[in-house]
Amino acid sequence: METTKKIAEFVVETGFKEIPKEAVETAKHAFLDCVGVTLAGSISPPGRIVIELVRENAGQPKAAVVGGGFRTSSPEAAFANGTSGHALDYDDSHASVHGHPSTFLVPVVMALGEEFGISGKEAMEAYIIGLEISAKVGRGLIISAEGLEGKGWHPTAVIGTRGATVAGAKLLKLNTDQPRMALGIAASSASGSRQNFGTMTKPLHAGNAARNGVVAALLAKKGFTADRSIVEGKFGFCHLFSQDDQYDLGTITGGLGQPFELVNPGINLKPYPCCRGAHSSLDAMLELVRKENISPQDVESIEVRVVPLHSTTLIHSNPQTGDEGKFSMQFCMAIAMLNRQVGVREFTDEKVLDATTQNLIKRVKMIPDPELDKAKKKLKPGASPAIVTVRLKNGKEYTKRVDFAKGHPDIPLSRKELLTKYKDCAQSVLSKEAVDRSIDMIENMEGIKNLRALADVLIAGR
Repeated sequence: METTKKIAEFVVETGFKEIPKEAVETAKHAFLDCVGVTLAGSISPPGRIVIELVRENAGQPKAAVVGGGFRTSSPEAAFANGTSGHALDYDDSHASVHGHPSTFLVPVVMALGEEFGISGKEAMEAYIIGLEISAKVGRGLIISAEGLEGKGWHPTAVIGTRGATVAGAKLLKLNTDQPRMALGIAASSASGSRQNFGTMTKPLHAGNAARNGVVAALLAKKGFTADRSIVEGKFGFCHLFSQDDQYDLGTITGGLGQPFELVNPGINLKPYPCCRGAHSSLDAMLELVRKENISPQDVESIEVRVVPLHSTTLIHSNPQTGDEGKFSMQFCMAIAMLNRQVGVREFTDEKVLDATTQNLIKRVKMIPDPELDKAKKKLKPGASPAIVTVRLKNGKEYTKRVDFAKGHPDIPLSRKELLTKYKDCAQSVLSKEAVDRSIDMIENMEGIKNLRALADVLIAGR
């Protein structure tokens, strides 16, 4: 099966007129969400460090570093913006991608779009097609606790390099053979270890995927070569990143655009800036603590039952930093109990190390539950069943099960909630006028004639 060829043909032949309006509208919501968290991430420690490194080694000023106040080469702009976009772990996720698509797609679209004078309509086209290929590859790899993620690979980095490359290939209008070259080039730069979750290197995975996608597309445009069958080849992408060759090439190409992955299963926008694997549990905990008015000092223990895969992602049972707290079920439950809200300001070193928080963390137990895995398989894509049980010292017990976390396409953030999140993130970098202007431009993306106009608003100054 010529899987790589079929992907390339889909990329070249699919235009804006083939994309349903629902996919375009969803893409604009995700784009806005990603820009917001990128702005906020640009002033986070990992964002600041990467932006400073890029500034020190700045190339030709072709593309804006969001929130950085300067321009650099398109690969380095994509690198900085991708890292900032994932820095807070507040960016969207997708059930088929098993990762965070916008944070490796939007930086590519913004960087190459600005450098080559791409319109907003072309930007949406590239974003949607990049996500479509990412998601279908994710489906075909049959990702599981035993497969790609179970082996320690981070899908945002590994699959993200595919999607970023496809988005770049579409923006650069590569011919049928050139996208195959680009995918081949990108396959040799796909990497990302889940051991680095809870550190600054985790968001670097998105930055690397975005930069590698830009470089692969630019090299292919110049005639750089690679294997033409990199997806399906004997030593190709699917073989390398699957467990015992458990992958399905037919799934990758058999349903391209039928339906588009932005329509079904849709995309998840995050209400909490932490690992998506904790979100169902957070929804449950917040409902219990608010409804029952539970006081932390009355708590004997907290038990959280999760699908086994999430226990391999939420790896910090004794967190010591804010970054580790994002990948700690124990901290997420403790801070939800203590603060009755979970936002950017909760994930700090000080909050994690607070004596009261640490005391409550010790009373939280996370249990991988195979029965929830079975239940998940009977539910819609994106389900993340979790059961939270709070036991009090007086013997009372409260239990709540949540199958779909807030932000799932079936329980989406409202426009008001999305705009509130965006403004909260963006106003840390942009003026109120620039915030309002950026919202208007992204919500009317099809009317933008040159993406540089949007970049001029987002570049900000320091």
